[in-house]
Amino acid sequence: MIILLDEAYREGVGDRYAGHDVRYFPSTIQDAARLAELMREAEVVGFRRVLPFAFVPEMVTGAPRLQYIHRSGSGADWFDLDLLSRLGILVAVNSGFNAPSVAEHAVLLTLLTLRRSLDFIASMREGQWLRDPPGQPPFMLSGRTVGVIGVGNIGARVVRAMSGLDARVLCYQRDRSVTLPEGAQWADLDTILESADVITLHVPLVEDTRHLIDARALARMKPTAVLVNTSRGEVVDQQALVEALQSGRLRAAGLDVFEAEPLPADHPLRTMPNVVTTPHVGGAGIEVSLMQVEGTLSNIDAFLRGECPPRLVNAQVLRSDALRAAHLRIAG
Repeated sequence: MIILLDEAYREGVGDRYAGHDVRYFPSTIQDAARLAELMREAEVVGFRRVLPFAFVPEMVTGAPRLQYIHRSGSGADWFDLDLLSRLGILVAVNSGFNAPSVAEHAVLLTLLTLRRSLDFIASMREGQWLRDPPGQPPFMLSGRTVGVIGVGNIGARVVRAMSGLDARVLCYQRDRSVTLPEGAQWADLDTILESADVITLHVPLVEDTRHLIDARALARMKPTAVLVNTSRGEVVDQQALVEALQSGRLRAAGLDVFEAEPLPADHPLRTMPNVVTTPHVGGAGIEVSLMQVEGTLSNIDAFLRGECPPRLVNAQVLRSDALRAAHLRIAG
């Protein structure tokens, strides 16, 4: 088979796929048309991360032999899953691999915004001894109410961490069949919006969660509240958030994800004094990188052996007549 991989996988591949034609595309690729050309003959494609341009249908409609795509990371929202499924192309991700790292990053952004740590660090570097900076005073997390929206692999870890720091934790998601960590309790979304000092988002991007935090939701939040987003940028109405932060309707925000990535260099979120931003690195960490590489390459291994790859996001295709990998079809 022809296997097309991100260049970053080359070292991990070695001679792993002996007998197959392994090709690579640059990790820094910027051109969707160029990638579409490279994918034209591929049967398997492995993406290390979401690329800095929109997914375009020509990538897959122009690749008639493509059977399987794997992406490191926990989300498949960059792809047009409806189109891929109609074409019979299987898609898998590394769900949950980066959960500990993203949870840590969410807690970090929470503390940086509440404690104003970066302001103190910057003042020290400038030769100042500024213990009472202008603006909102530092807040403790202990004793505050934290609203965790989405209690999956990441959210559950955040719940435990916040509880361990003596915060009161309220949780929201539609599926309440999961068991909450000790000390946390369920609440409806409006209750969380109106009572939480910190709201941290851990939901996938689907139609129901797009702009879940919109102007209405922001208006219900306390003016002393902090919003933290390490999930997907489009879960928040970014323009409404900017307006809330600029008007003082919201104390601060800690953001690792944005509606358009990379965030434009002149975007106000980069320089607002009450915003902490990072470039979608919540899942970063050498341990996570190693797991992501192995998770991707081992899934491709399974596919090449004729086994159903773990962590498929469109497994229903296995029962479809459109399935291109006919050797994996499940009857019924």
